Amino acid sequence: MNPARLLSILVLCAPGIPLLGSPVDSAALPERLFPGLDQILRDALSQSPAIVQRNLELEIARGDEMQAKSGLYPSAGGYVSYEEARESREGIANTYNAGLLNYSFSINQPIWRWNTVKNNARMGQIRREMAERQYADGYRLLALQIRGAYLDLIVQRAAADQATFNKKLADDAVRLAQDRLAKGAISGGEVFDLGMSAQQAALAADRADENLHQALISFRRLTGQVAFDAGQIPDDFPVIHGGEDLPDRLLADFLAQKEPQNNDTLVLHKQLEVEGLNLEVQRKRLYPMFSAVAGISQSRQQYSIAAGSPLYQVTDRYVGVSASWSIFDGWSTRSAILSSQARKKQLELRYRQLTENLPENAQREAKQTDLAMRQMRISDRLFDDRRTFLQVREQDFKRGTVSETDLNAARAAFVAAKIASFSARAAYLQQVGEFLGFIMEDPIVQELKVRHP
Repeated sequence: MNPARLLSILVLCAPGIPLLGSPVDSAALPERLFPGLDQILRDALSQSPAIVQRNLELEIARGDEMQAKSGLYPSAGGYVSYEEARESREGIANTYNAGLLNYSFSINQPIWRWNTVKNNARMGQIRREMAERQYADGYRLLALQIRGAYLDLIVQRAAADQATFNKKLADDAVRLAQDRLAKGAISGGEVFDLGMSAQQAALAADRADENLHQALISFRRLTGQVAFDAGQIPDDFPVIHGGEDLPDRLLADFLAQKEPQNNDTLVLHKQLEVEGLNLEVQRKRLYPMFSAVAGISQSRQQYSIAAGSPLYQVTDRYVGVSASWSIFDGWSTRSAILSSQARKKQLELRYRQLTENLPENAQREAKQTDLAMRQMRISDRLFDDRRTFLQVREQDFKRGTVSETDLNAARAAFVAAKIASFSARAAYLQQVGEFLGFIMEDPIVQELKVRHP
């Protein structure tokens, strides 16, 4: 897509670049924690199949706008024909050859259509603006989806590592049990149970690897990153500091606006504007329409009905005003007006419901963000506790005060807490993105203006 066109779209759709020191500047976003994801988001603008589809929709809207505005401009057309004929006429004995050249060209310019032409043009412009807004929001939604998929890959890689570690523990337990069985210390039934557990662990490890493989395939399709592999997935998830006051500050700024809006209400407002213009157009369908016309034509005429009267080529040049008036159309206009009025009332009802529920929905998103943060903090504390416990167990094992089984149990608990912590961090980051998108403050849209100077 043309970068200049993209820039104009983003300027139109962005509610404004956040000022330095605004809550958005300190918001935790995945691309700020993982630089590799930032480049993937940039590349998705040209590589993602979803964006390619959006580009086509935008081109369609642009073409529709040009078509809607065509009524503002003059239309020109005509015809020309040349024929060789052999004519015979009543009362004349001989036949003769005749070359017939006929043509007509005219220019038509609407001059008074009760604003229907301007309204149609304005509807085309609004629909194009809607498409551009939806294009920018579509990229934001794609970025949100890519963020979630990327974070899910990190969690799934940790889960696959845990499953592999559990398989190793189960295999070690089987080998130890077989040694004890050979010495007669345990029964064969105990070895059998451990063997089945080892098979279950192997199955879980294979399933985790397959889940990671399928997630990688989906991520490549989503982003167009055909060369992205498991080696590019981060093996660590940074701790997210601060942000406790972020939901309240963002919510307060949003509700402080004179008329809080988000993308859904803005698009619906434009749809309502389009339907209002359409209603005006339908009401004028049975009004007389006036146009200015100018043209030139040539035809062959006979100046007398008497036999043998001569034929002449007649050229007319004309300029004037034409009027057309559809007086009755079988109640088609009346039906169109009723339908348009119903659609307008329907849109007004939906718009009123959306705007009335907007503060409550924003409060819900802020609350969900706060809850996600609290869960993340709890998971992080548990993770820290399991890390400390593992460190103690490792020291005890070196001193010989605990067995390897106890050490492995501590390791397994540490890895499980790690996955839970990673999952909670991912859920929080995703919720932050959803909240920012809901209140039209996701920096992904504004930052694109910097990427496409």
